[in-house]
Amino acid sequence: MISISKAGSMRSPVIVIGPLAFKFARNANGRASNLYEANLYRTVNATRRALLCPVLWVSRNGALQVMRAAEPLTEMMSLDQYLEIASTWDRMPGEDSDPFEPKACDWGWFEGRIVALDYSTPAWGSDDGDGGK
Repeated sequence: MISISKAGSMRSPVIVIGPLAFKFARNANGRASNLYEANLYRTVNATRRALLCPVLWVSRNGALQVMRAAEPLTEMMSLDQYLEIASTWDRMPGEDSDPFEPKACDWGWFEGRIVALDYSTPAWGSDDGDGGK
């Protein structure tokens, strides 16, 4: 299976080839997003990691990120579903905001569970691209 999406404003194209998704940064925010997701996936605990689509590799400057491919949701999840995910994430005082949004295109199915495909919101929420850290 090969699919190409050019819908992203910061990362485009996203090319899915079989089990892999390649996210190409379009601009500085896209590079910051790729680096943020890779770091977040690598450093969160197992409970949180289960909510995220796995990052396999990111280039040093964030121009390219390789993730596992997931089947995107076709409909937006319910408010109750999203609140359950946010509760599982269990944001702690002093942390960045939740790294995801409820948009259907930002979520998918991977190994029988819903995972965030785009979880870089804090990366571009500040002027310096570091998620407000």
